[in-house]
Amino acid sequence: MSQIAAIALLALRHVFRSRVVLVLAALLAAAAFLLPLGLRSDGTPEGLIRIHLVYVLGLASFLLTLATLWSGCAAIAQEADEKTLQLLLVKPVSRLRIWLGKWLALLLLNAGLLALVGAAAAATLHVQLRRGGFAPEALAAARQTTLAALETLRAPLPDVAADVRAEIERLRAADRLPDAPEAALLPSIRRTVLARRYAVAPGASRRWTFDLPAGPAAAGPLLVQFRCDSSVLGAADFDSVLDLQVGEWRATRSVRAMPGNPQTVVFPDVPAGAAQAAVEFRNRGTHGATLFFDPADGLVLRRPAGTFAGNYLRALAQLYLRLALFAAIGVALGTLFSMPVATFLTLVLILVLQLSGFISAAAQVDRATFVANVAPFGHGGHVHGDAAPPAPSQLARAAAAGLFYAYRATYLTLRPLLEDRTLDDLATGTWLPPRALARNAVQQGLLLPLLLGLLSAAVLRTREWALPTPS
Repeated sequence: MSQIAAIALLALRHVFRSRVVLVLAALLAAAAFLLPLGLRSDGTPEGLIRIHLVYVLGLASFLLTLATLWSGCAAIAQEADEKTLQLLLVKPVSRLRIWLGKWLALLLLNAGLLALVGAAAAATLHVQLRRGGFAPEALAAARQTTLAALETLRAPLPDVAADVRAEIERLRAADRLPDAPEAALLPSIRRTVLARRYAVAPGASRRWTFDLPAGPAAAGPLLVQFRCDSSVLGAADFDSVLDLQVGEWRATRSVRAMPGNPQTVVFPDVPAGAAQAAVEFRNRGTHGATLFFDPADGLVLRRPAGTFAGNYLRALAQLYLRLALFAAIGVALGTLFSMPVATFLTLVLILVLQLSGFISAAAQVDRATFVANVAPFGHGGHVHGDAAPPAPSQLARAAAAGLFYAYRATYLTLRPLLEDRTLDDLATGTWLPPRALARNAVQQGLLLPLLLGLLSAAVLRTREWALPTPS
C-alpha cells in the first residue's frame, strides 16, 4: 500500500507542477459562482434550484469528466512518450500497483475538486433563495416538493393483453391493419389501448391505487403529482377534483391548472399504517375537454423518505463514483494506446455519452420493431404519389439488424454511464436510495476499475517499451 501511495503522490506532484489544477479550479469556480448569475430562471424557487443543481453541477461534472479522461490517458501514455515510465517499470513494483497509484491520484484530485464545487453550489443556492424575494408560501412549497427526498410510488399498469388482441382483430376485420410483422405492431397498439384507459372524459373520473411500502412510518404529508394534456387546443385551463383515501382517512382538493404543466397537490398529516392509498381524479368538464394522462407517469404519489442534505451528499457521491470509473477508463486507454489514439478514443466516448438518450431508446426496443422501422429507409428509391414503398431488401434488413446490435452492445457496455439521472432526480426532490448508491459503489468504484486495472497490468507486463535515450 505504501508503494501505491508513493506513486499517487508523485503523480499529484506532476499534476500540480503543470498548473492544470489551477485552470480547472478556476473553471469550476466560474461554474459555481458565475453561471447562476448568467442564466435566467423562470422566477420561481424551483427554477432557481434547478439552475444550481442541474446546470452548475452538470457543467462541473462535465469539466471534471474531460479533465479526468485526459489526465488518465496522460498518466501512462504521456510518461511512456517522455521515457519516464520506463524508469518506474524497472523498479521492484508490480504493474498493478503502478496502475492503482495512477488511479488513486485521480481519485484524490477529484474528491477535493468535487467537494469544493459541491459546497460552493449549495452555499450560493442558499444565499440566492434567501435574497430572491420569493413569497414565504412559495419557499415552503419548494422545500416540500424540490428541496426534499421523496419516494415516488406508481400505480401498476392494467393488464390490457385481451384488449390489444381484440384491437388487432378489429383492425384486421376492417382491413386497416398495417402490412408489418405483428410483433412490430404490438407496442404501438398497446400504447393506443393504454391511452384510452387513461383518458378522462368530461364529467368522468379515474381511480389510481397505490401499494404503500410495509414497515414503520410516521404520519406526514403525501404529495399527488400529475400532468395531463387536453383535447382542446390552446391554453385553456381545466377544473378538476382530487380525492385521496388512505385507509379510513379521506381528503378532497379542487385543482385548477393548465394542460401540460406538472401539478403538485400536498395532503399534510396523512395517517400512517395503511397498506394502500387510492387517488380519484374527477374531470369537471371545463371547455368540454377530455384529459389524457401518461400511463406510467401521468399521476404518481410521493412521500418523504429522507432529508435533502442526505440526498445531496448521495448525489455528490454518485458523481464521484462516475468520475472514479472515468479515471479507470482513462488510465486503461493510456496503457493500451499512445497518447494521440487514447485522446481520440476519449472524444469518441464523450460523443457517445452525449447521444446517450438516443442510444438507450434504440437499444431497448425489440429487434423486430427496430428492423421494421429502420429497414424501409434503405430501399434507396423515391416513392411517387400514393404508391406504396417497396419492401425492404434483405441487405437493408441485415444492415438494420447490424445497427441494432451495435446500439445494443454499446448500451450494455456503457450502461452504468448512459443511465444516470442523478442530477435530474436531485432537482425534482426524488429520493436517491442508499442501496442504489452501494450497488454503484461496487460496480463503478470497485469491480469495473479492478477489471480495467488487471487488463492494464497485463499490458504493462507484455508490452515492449522504448528505453530512455542515454544522454
